[in-house]
Amino acid sequence: MNILKLLIAICSVLFLLVGFDKFVPLMEPQCSLKGQISPILWRLLGGLQLAAGILIWSSKLRKYVAGFFIPVLIFFTAYHLKADTYDIGGSIFMAILLGIILWNPEFLKVKKT
Repeated sequence: MNILKLLIAICSVLFLLVGFDKFVPLMEPQCSLKGQISPILWRLLGGLQLAAGILIWSSKLRKYVAGFFIPVLIFFTAYHLKADTYDIGGSIFMAILLGIILWNPEFLKVKKT
């Protein structure tokens, strides 16, 4: 397994876990923004995260998924900080991983034979 596939697997699992958590509470503690965001937006975000967990495996869609979610994650990180909540570790971690996938530096490039 190369590094790119490992990063994709980590992002996929996190997207699926966090997206599913928007419908069925799995993680403790719950996101501190849950009560501050409309339930419709909360579920829409969960649905997008579930879709991203699957679509990130497609080499044609991977850059679109990363390119869409990096600004979303940065926005919600800033929103957390504005709301004086600091449970931002996951969103920062995901934004960094997606940034690496989007950038695709030399050590991630798949060698074609």
